[in-house]
Amino acid sequence: MKNLRQPSSSMGRKRQLSAAIALLASSSLLSAPAFSDSTVVAPDKAEAKTSTFKKITVNATRMATDIDDVTRPIAVVSSETIESMQAQSAAEVLRYEPNVTIFGGPRANQQSVNIRGLADEKVLQTIDGVRQDFNSGHRPRYFLDPALLKSVEVVKGPASSLWGSGALGGVVAQTSVSARDLLKPEQNFGGMVKSGYNFNNNQTSNTAAIAGRTSAIDWLVSGYFRDSDDLEQGNGQKLTDSGSRDAGALLKAEWQIDDAQSLGINIRRANVDGHIPNNGGAVTSSSNFVVDRQQRTSTVALDYGINTASPLINAKAKVYRNSVEMDESRVSDGRADSTEQETYGVQLSNQSAFGAVNLLYGVDGYREDFSARRSGANRPAPPEAITEVWGAFTQATIPLNAQWQVELGARYDDYSNKASNLGLERSENELSPSAALTYKATKWLEMTLRHDRAFRAPTSEELYTTGTHFCMGPGFCNTFISNPNLRPESAENTELLAKMRFNNVFGNDELRIDASVFENNVDDFIEQVVIGPTFFPIADPGSTTFQNVDKAKLRGAEIAASYRLDALRAKLAYGQVRGKDDASGRSLSNIPADTLTADLSYGFNNEQLRAGVRITNASTQDRKPSTDANTYSGYTTGDLYATWKPQALDALSVGINVNNVSDRYYRRAFSELYESGREVITSVRYDF
Repeated sequence: MKNLRQPSSSMGRKRQLSAAIALLASSSLLSAPAFSDSTVVAPDKAEAKTSTFKKITVNATRMATDIDDVTRPIAVVSSETIESMQAQSAAEVLRYEPNVTIFGGPRANQQSVNIRGLADEKVLQTIDGVRQDFNSGHRPRYFLDPALLKSVEVVKGPASSLWGSGALGGVVAQTSVSARDLLKPEQNFGGMVKSGYNFNNNQTSNTAAIAGRTSAIDWLVSGYFRDSDDLEQGNGQKLTDSGSRDAGALLKAEWQIDDAQSLGINIRRANVDGHIPNNGGAVTSSSNFVVDRQQRTSTVALDYGINTASPLINAKAKVYRNSVEMDESRVSDGRADSTEQETYGVQLSNQSAFGAVNLLYGVDGYREDFSARRSGANRPAPPEAITEVWGAFTQATIPLNAQWQVELGARYDDYSNKASNLGLERSENELSPSAALTYKATKWLEMTLRHDRAFRAPTSEELYTTGTHFCMGPGFCNTFISNPNLRPESAENTELLAKMRFNNVFGNDELRIDASVFENNVDDFIEQVVIGPTFFPIADPGSTTFQNVDKAKLRGAEIAASYRLDALRAKLAYGQVRGKDDASGRSLSNIPADTLTADLSYGFNNEQLRAGVRITNASTQDRKPSTDANTYSGYTTGDLYATWKPQALDALSVGINVNNVSDRYYRRAFSELYESGREVITSVRYDF
């Protein structure tokens, strides 16, 4: 491994909001002559002028749906965008989406996603439809390397009516590559090799994949290896303990049994080795000591699908096993820790059509076995715990007439936690309803009003952790006290969405606008509360426990516009969130700054070269708890990117990205760490 431990060597908020509103208003005014269908697309041109925006099908809503038919706020990052970004983590793929921010600092393996002010265990993560529920202290949560990503979908806002516990803030649904993504229709065998280099941290990355196709079976084998030194920040200093060595593999196969049935297998393995502070989102210090971490994750999933000629049967079944192992040893003294979680799950769903009424329904369940060993004296004692969850869900889409549509959904969950080392047990059930009313006002405007409720069940660590939290001298230690009576966190979100689609505004072009306003009321936040210590009149080291705290109100808005004119592509997005404690009126922590992003690119010489620029402008975030003494200044960063595919060798593609081109020294709101400085990333890919 390369030298992983190197030494450390505005736009105002009102103006941003005005710009977003102006965009929405001007788009509507420019298209005012298009209010009638005949002027949106002339009848004699309706078939000739087809959309050149690639059709997008989303699966995060648990059934394959055209993105224009989804009634939830959703963002999709396609494989083309992922390839052009050359992102360093799965979370980083989402950095340009409105009201979606990267959380956890610049260390790629420590990053997670914040959606509308909610992060970590309050955002559900899936990979190829399988839940990923690992939560343990400050340890990583996202395990899929961007080298294996095909697309990422983000459902913004509560989604427990479909997914159950954890979807308070939304869902991040990741999809890995498959054989059909590499093979052309006429190919039976092919693959790709790709090599890249990041000049910021001397990172080398190599990816290879081969795929094949027979009359009945598609298969793919892919692997990657990445090795990096410490990152350099915008002030020219190295971020110590930020290098790592990553490797992984993916095996996928799908057997088309007959015209109606298919059987698939998905096997994924990832290893990450590196020196990192115990809390990877903070600087190395005497209280945030460096550990040598070996991280091993694996997933095995078996899928069965049947889609008959009958409109009543379009069913899917999945069984899976997830495994996470983290072995850590403190670099200073060799003290060893181990954390393991195994999850076994099953999912069953079916889609039925009764005339114009579409019904989705199913059941799923999973069992998590969590265990941890902490060596040395005066340590936290995580539980030996088992969590079991069973849920049943349904969602009905009911057209009332040509303009009005109703969507009704609900999910019932029954869950239990048991800590065998403490002899404690907890069980509860939750109902998560949802409702949406959609009005198709014109061919170009659709509006939806929806209400969703969600919950997050407390984790085993939150319920049952005991042992020592910290010591202030021999025998004077603050200790954890278990709280098996924790209530689940809950959320109630009301949202108004608008979708606008225009063709031929200024010629052979297309304009898409998605906007929404929302209010999410979150109750019974689970927080770690430290009581004491006190030194007078009686010395008491105090205790630490997890408690439910007061209600929070999250309000916000977002708008995203995409425009195409021949080879020109443009995107503009704005997001803002406000969060306050309902009882005290104080501002909440982890609320992202108001952010405006823009992406402009052009394809030269029949797309042999596409070059573009992405700009991010974040406002100063001064809405924060009074206990937070940090200053989170606004910043503007620019990224340049280009992809070249020479006509003489169309199997070859060369990419270059210059991120943070001005080498800005900045940090995101509520982050302790400053982000990476200028990154020059190059790559060469060859498809065969």
